[in-house]
Formats: sequence, C-alpha cells, structure tokens
Amino acid sequence: MKRIYVYFLAVAVLAVAGLVTTNLKAQQPAGGAPAATTAASPTNRGTTAVFNVARVMKDFELWQYYAATMNNERIGKTAELQKIRNRMLQIQEGAQKELVTEKKSQMEKELVSLQRQFEDMERSIRKEIDDASAKHLQQLFDQIRTVVERVAEVNGFQLVLAYPDAITDEERKSPIYYDLKLRPPAAMPFFVSSNVDITNVVVMTLNKHFPKPGPIPAPLTAAGATAPLTTPTPMK
Repeated sequence: MKRIYVYFLAVAVLAVAGLVTTNLKAQQPAGGAPAATTAASPTNRGTTAVFNVARVMKDFELWQYYAATMNNERIGKTAELQKIRNRMLQIQEGAQKELVTEKKSQMEKELVSLQRQFEDMERSIRKEIDDASAKHLQQLFDQIRTVVERVAEVNGFQLVLAYPDAITDEERKSPIYYDLKLRPPAAMPFFVSSNVDITNVVVMTLNKHFPKPGPIPAPLTAAGATAPLTTPTPMK
C-alpha cells in the first residue's frame, strides 16, 4: 500500500509543478495516435470517467522497465559505496588497536579522507538517481496525459479523475488501506462503475503506443545493499 501514496504524490507533484508545458494531444506518438478505443458503451457512458493511477503505473510496462533499471543502478552504486564503507571500518578497527602513535595518526588521516570521499560520492549518486528518476516521471506523466486526453476525446468525457487505490486483495486488507479510504489525500471513490473506469483502456493503450525498449531487467542483489549505509563515526 505504501506505493499507492508514492505513486499518487509523484504524479501530483509533477502536475502542480507544471512540468507538462505543451499540448501533447496535438502531437502524433510513434506509430500514430493512440487508438480510438471506447471505454464505455454509448448508452451508459457519462461525461465523467476515472482511472486508478496506482494500477496504471504498476501495469505500464515501460514504467516497470524504468523502475527496474533505476533500482538496479541504485544497487550497483550502493555496492561502490559499500566498498569504501568496508575500508573505513577496517581502518577504524585497525587504528583502535594500533599502539604506535605515528601509524595511528596516519590511519586517522586516511579515515577522514575516505569519509569525505564517501560523503561526496553518496551526494553525487543521490543527485544522479534523483535527476534520472524525475526525468522518467515527467515522461510517464506526459504519456499518461496523452492517452487519457485521447480516450476522453473519443468517448466524450468532459472530466477524467485519477485516484490512487489498492491493487491486490492483500493491499485491501491492510490497515493503511482503510486509513487511505477514510482519510483520503484527495477525492476517494468508494464505488466506481465499470462504465466510467478507463484504467484498463489507459494501460492497454500505453503499452501499445509506448512500448518498453527491451525485457524488464531482473533485480540485482548485492551484499549489504539492503542495509542502510551510514558513515562510520570519525575517530577523535
């Protein structure tokens, strides 16, 4: 359920920040404009539609590809930091046992140098990953907006609302789900008719017109990658 909040806030922040500055509906995506897919029957559809933004982001394969790629990059970079961290711990342990003052002082200086290197690299990695993630989020927002506008135009919807909601039965049983429903960050529908929910149409159209560039990368594993990295305490 945590990802529901993350997905909703990520899209909301992009919208508020005004990152989309062009009318994407007027542009032709690769392979032609998204298909004129009817989301509801002509006799039952209204002027308002909704879609589950958490479900769209989970099932949009291009987003899955980007998410897996960024996660693997983060793990790879974390492994580089882990090497420096291990070296720092090794020096720190050695300095605590060293009896020769000159050698002990030299080890402390090396520890300080490595600590600065660790902190600089950590900031650089965080900025690199944050910048790349923001770029992918903006692209995702652009593509979802393109598809939603096209579906709305074809079906005659005057208003389309995005809402975050549970995706699996496990999520629906979570206490966080009830909190989300009873204290929603925005309008939260308790019931959504299939006649106005265009989530499936949005997902299918996104995957058709904005395909992932290749297989979704398998998750990497690295020793200590799941443990939070903290800089060893400098010696005094």
